[in-house]
Amino acid sequence: MPIFNVLLVDDEPLVLEGLTFMIDWESHGFRVCGEACDGEEALERIRELNPDLIVTDISMPVMDGMQLIERCAKTLNVPCRFIILSGHDDFLSAREAMTYGVLDYWLKPIDTMEIHAALGKLRRQWSLPEGDESAGLPLPALPDEAAWTLPDADDPLFEAEDRLLLAIRGDNGKEIDEAAERLCRQLELAFDGDEKAGKAFLSNVLIELIWKVIDGETASSAPGDEPDFSLPILPNEAARWSGVLTSFARRVAEQLARQRSMTGPAWEAARYVRERYSEPLQLRDIARKLHFQPAYLGQLFKKQMGVSFLDYVHRTRVEESRRLLRRTDLKIADIARKVGYADPEQFAAKFKQWMNMTPSQYKNG
Repeated sequence: MPIFNVLLVDDEPLVLEGLTFMIDWESHGFRVCGEACDGEEALERIRELNPDLIVTDISMPVMDGMQLIERCAKTLNVPCRFIILSGHDDFLSAREAMTYGVLDYWLKPIDTMEIHAALGKLRRQWSLPEGDESAGLPLPALPDEAAWTLPDADDPLFEAEDRLLLAIRGDNGKEIDEAAERLCRQLELAFDGDEKAGKAFLSNVLIELIWKVIDGETASSAPGDEPDFSLPILPNEAARWSGVLTSFARRVAEQLARQRSMTGPAWEAARYVRERYSEPLQLRDIARKLHFQPAYLGQLFKKQMGVSFLDYVHRTRVEESRRLLRRTDLKIADIARKVGYADPEQFAAKFKQWMNMTPSQYKNG
């Protein structure tokens, strides 16, 4: 079996140390061949070492991870294949990077189980016999090659995406299968057979599903029961996307159902928020409906959901605003009102708190 060389790129020495010593690279057929502390140093190391895989942080001085990926695609005639390291505040960059052709993104702080699973998947795919159409992976696409135009807000593609989300929330396997197949058909129609554009759009859908588990609907899990989700690798052939999407959507549905069963009254309160986020929401009103003392429900909510009730309200509103920013041409003030903020400035402040960027930056990113 071949051994694949890995270059690690991060400006934080502790992250480099953790990736080197906490990850069992060799058992999955990989070997760390070098390290770099910024994009410029990484370029030199790539020329010198010609690694099979580059794991790079996004936010670095001198040259960041996005610039590194672009430079490699434009100037280096080597088979660079990238995985990006991303914090929650790097969401926009991570989403953009997926349109550049990167293989996956790993969240910080690093999760060894998730990384081992991703490495195993890569090893299996890269070790396929020569001539298999699935073997190997292409060079990252140049940014202008990966560019695609967002469909209109009333495009059937978005309706198909919504149907898939509803099927996932309902944990209905048959409906998930049908919705995933429908979405992939609509992708082909919406982008007129442009597989690169369709792949970029579908990558965004997959990232949103991951965030529903990690951020949007997640509850505090018991030790050892944390969700193990990494972005699935989309094959180049559009005919195979439906199977990948269906399998991943079913996993997301199972995880969300598991989270709902764990949280009890806290989940009921969270569900109420998610159904009525655009209305004025007070913990005491929900506690009255659920027949709990407000103070007790607030403590239970924070313990089981991992955030305070008020933070959950703001986070849910921000999550919905992301959808409107991505899909519509509504003004920021109109979106603020639609998700429950009378004051656009408060909306902008809360959006920046949770996304580390303004609504305008997210929309134009």
